[in-house]
Amino acid sequence: MLVGAFFVVLLPFVVCDVYMHNPRGSNDRNCERNVNRNNGNRLFNSQNNNNGGYACPRGVGDRNFQSENGTATFGSVDSNGEATMFYQNKRMYYYSGSVLPIEWTNQHGCGGNSKATCEIVLQYACEDTLDPRVDNFWPWVTNKAGPSSKYYGVQHFRSGDNIAAPRDGVPIDVNDAATDTIPVTEGAAIPDTLQDQRYGMHENFDYYELCSRTERNKGLYTADQLVQRNDRRGTRQNPVGNRHGFECPEERDYYPWWAPSPWIDIAVLSDNAGDQVCYQFSNNCTTRCTYYMNNTMNFNRKGYCDVAHNATSNLNRKLNNRAWQNNRWFNNRHACQSNGFVWFEVSHADNLVLPNNSFVCAHTQFARVNQLGNADTNQIISQNAVKGVVNSHVSENLNANRFMWTIPNVPKAKNGSAYFPDMERAYLSCTLRMRYNISSADFQAWPEDSVDAGTARMVDYHNNSKHAYDSNTPLTQDPYIYIGPGDSASKGMQFVKLKVNTNQYSRTFQDRSYVFSIKPLPTSSSPASNSRDTPTVDATAIQTALSKGGKIYNVNVRGKRGNIVQVYPSVEYDFVPNALALGANDMIHFQWTGSDYNPRRGCNDAAGGPPDLNTYFTDANADQNPRADRSNVILTEHMGYNVPADYLGFDHNYAKNLTYQQQVALANSTVLANAPCYNPSTDSHAVAQQCYETLMRLAYLNQQSDRGSLVLRQGKKCLTQTQLDAINNQDVADFHPLNCAKMNAKPYPYFDGGIMFMRKSGWFPFFSSRNNNFSNRQQIGVICVGSSCQTDQNGILQDKNPNTNAQSIVKRSSTSTCYNTAMGSGANANAAHTCLPATTNATANVIASSILTVDTLATQEGDTDVYGDGNKKGCAAMGARNVFTSGTTVERNIALAFILLAVGIVFSWLAYYLYNRYQARRAGESKFRYDTAWQSAAPVEKRTARPVSENFSDNNPGIKMTRPKKASTESSPRPASPTRPDRPATKGGYANLKPATSGAKIQRTDMI
Repeated sequence: MLVGAFFVVLLPFVVCDVYMHNPRGSNDRNCERNVNRNNGNRLFNSQNNNNGGYACPRGVGDRNFQSENGTATFGSVDSNGEATMFYQNKRMYYYSGSVLPIEWTNQHGCGGNSKATCEIVLQYACEDTLDPRVDNFWPWVTNKAGPSSKYYGVQHFRSGDNIAAPRDGVPIDVNDAATDTIPVTEGAAIPDTLQDQRYGMHENFDYYELCSRTERNKGLYTADQLVQRNDRRGTRQNPVGNRHGFECPEERDYYPWWAPSPWIDIAVLSDNAGDQVCYQFSNNCTTRCTYYMNNTMNFNRKGYCDVAHNATSNLNRKLNNRAWQNNRWFNNRHACQSNGFVWFEVSHADNLVLPNNSFVCAHTQFARVNQLGNADTNQIISQNAVKGVVNSHVSENLNANRFMWTIPNVPKAKNGSAYFPDMERAYLSCTLRMRYNISSADFQAWPEDSVDAGTARMVDYHNNSKHAYDSNTPLTQDPYIYIGPGDSASKGMQFVKLKVNTNQYSRTFQDRSYVFSIKPLPTSSSPASNSRDTPTVDATAIQTALSKGGKIYNVNVRGKRGNIVQVYPSVEYDFVPNALALGANDMIHFQWTGSDYNPRRGCNDAAGGPPDLNTYFTDANADQNPRADRSNVILTEHMGYNVPADYLGFDHNYAKNLTYQQQVALANSTVLANAPCYNPSTDSHAVAQQCYETLMRLAYLNQQSDRGSLVLRQGKKCLTQTQLDAINNQDVADFHPLNCAKMNAKPYPYFDGGIMFMRKSGWFPFFSSRNNNFSNRQQIGVICVGSSCQTDQNGILQDKNPNTNAQSIVKRSSTSTCYNTAMGSGANANAAHTCLPATTNATANVIASSILTVDTLATQEGDTDVYGDGNKKGCAAMGARNVFTSGTTVERNIALAFILLAVGIVFSWLAYYLYNRYQARRAGESKFRYDTAWQSAAPVEKRTARPVSENFSDNNPGIKMTRPKKASTESSPRPASPTRPDRPATKGGYANLKPATSGAKIQRTDMI
């Protein structure tokens, strides 16, 4: 029996718990278009609300549109009729050494909040540990063992170019969500068919087999839970061992774990850490951090039991062993060796060269309970810098919890290709894992070597209940607690009942990212490519900046389409980070992704297209609310402004008076005058050109030249303002796939803006013209370069609001077509507008004719669903009719189904009722079928002449017949009532009926 280090986590059940916003956390979603996820068992056990998580980061389509490795494939034919294929990357990647803000919200408090104890565990894994080539990484299994096994010396699950683990799962077609849980078969784990490629997989099939065969740690505290597994699938939090992908429940629930895991530790953020960051071999670590350093698998070996790893070993000795077959394989050295097997130990450092700062222990950020919001701004750290260094560069502001992760170098394998053939390829497929562990103070959940002296002993198996009424455990399920002797002896004692789920006191929540890539820094420069849709890469400038102490900061986009209620517990669009204080040698890598699988959102809740489904150049489906995420970056003059800075230097109406070369020259000089990436006093013309191209690429997303986009839209150009104004439907105009003003011509949600160099001091606010919508949602950020970057009195990095007293600072604008949305059938309570007369010489009578003389009421919007996949068209009006007039097909079908079900129930009950009435009537009438004596007429005045029936009273013609109270022994049994089984069969029928009072009318007995 193994008694191990113990730390599980979380408080009584609630609806939402930990959500990763950057990188995009899936919460076990994939490509469902619903508000709620399809399957919480797909990859891992999150224990979060079904509403949480972001949809798959891809455009709508199958593996040819975007493969598992993020590659989009295009084909084109040149002027000579030659077909060529070209490829674009659509997967997020991060350069080694760059700084990535991991951002999340957690519900139940953290950071020294006295109401709970909290730990945040951050880990990552790539292809080399999730689908290892090395045979001794895990215990040997059926097909990956010694030299005679099928997959000896190769990866067990990769199929050619098809990645096995980690993989998100790829839809088969545009209607597929690819959200099924992978079957527990070796074949499903190998993605060699389209069906198998649909399944996501992080931990692999071999890992899960080992989990299900190995005896669980029975030294752990399980309270009063009946754990119904002998193996590692059964835990206090998961007592029946429900499966979630190939995750091992015991490993999920406990950290640090006592067995080998594929996950490499990044950080543990603990309430019990100190103010100083703790690394391996640091001398300033708290007791808790020292405990983590002594138990991380990065540097500390974890054991397992196996046959000897040599060419003569007989694997069948293990596979045929009773302990293996009964799911009680040996989990400790003593049991293993006593039964004639070998105990092995392994750490990640045995295989990989990991720096000492690859794992950090630091203090959590303070957060209050019962909220998914911002945390204390003063606690933010990076795992390779002392507190304050990175903090001074990336301002926390008032934002969600953040950890600034310095992306690791692709590690060197100590045994070279014997460990993995190509480590750079392995790190093209990685995933990030976050666990939020929380416990109450109702019992001690930590081993002795993790707490300070004098702390109470940790609960373990000695504290488990042995039967339902055993009070040995500190807490029992939903207990009664007596709080008083009562008002008197006769009234009894006073007591209350608590809501206690003993499998949730000390509890773990989890979220994981979609697959991303880690790439080495570029070693050679390359120009921008329209075929690959890649930005300019200046490797020399990058290396020069880094050599002078600069860093690369990743600026991404978080959030998804919809208003704040619709997206909750996810968030609306924003930049991450949205405020940076940088030095002259620092760099920003602008890059983001989104999804085209969101619920439909339109009206004032989201902006732009392209439509779903996307035809790329026609207005088909453009009258329907889209699902697509898109973002862009445009400089503005102040954070308080919601319009771009001047990008032209001339009035666009004056453009006809300038040559194209003059327009370009003016635009260049205007933009560069207020750009952070060009300093005219020191930089060359080539630097100026690169800066301008970067800014224009960020603003317009290269829509006009992206070769992949041009192939899909058959070379069609972006629509002009005149063409857009000619469309008489605002939705069709805004969602049209060729409306480049809304970024709709970008066929994928992914975009790589490239590296921007900080060369000029100053404040440089920026925003997204696509998504920013003042008073609805703001997507605004700021870059400050140089010594003037000071936070304000509230500790916030922001510029000073110019207070423009309502005077517009837009110097050159062009009015678009006005659509009157304040009138009509759609919702008009929010963002509805009316239109001025179209002509400048409108008469007073024309204007006066529009003046209203009666009261009006706003039509409220009804598109704040918590189910379904959004309203299909327009601004849905709130009310019952909305389901049938403005709702989606799914919503209408659901409503119709409920109505038909209700109607069916009513008619079924009515038919059942009438049938039983009929049967009862027939049963009653059969009593009199052959009794005809009563039919003979008799003089009314001669009462004695009345024919007598054995079923009627002979002394009272006005009898009221009732149920007999006493059965006659001569009569045959009366059958039980078909509708009243509680009425038994009786004898005597109606022979013993009592007479009614005088004057009563004859009535037939109620047969039901």
